[in-house]
Amino acid sequence: MATMKNESLKPMETMTNMPNKGAWTAEEDRKLAEVIAIHGAKRWKTVAAKAALNRCGKSCRLRWLNYLRPNIKRGNISDQEEDLILRLHKLLGNR
Repeated sequence: MATMKNESLKPMETMTNMPNKGAWTAEEDRKLAEVIAIHGAKRWKTVAAKAALNRCGKSCRLRWLNYLRPNIKRGNISDQEEDLILRLHKLLGNR
């Protein structure tokens, strides 16, 4: 019977280069915003590399779009926004 080698196991030194998958720190947020202010929010792989965060480009893009963008409206919706949603739902229904 032949023995099978598990090729998917990586040496410890390679595993230390894996992207960080934990919560973002305030320092990481600051670095990401700083790099985006200089280079723009276009090429996320490049942004991730220039910020040196050990995060992938997709993670940087999602963090920027969902949490750090300056034009994100936070808080409750206004009465006008609620009325608009109700009128559009009545007109279009669930889609």
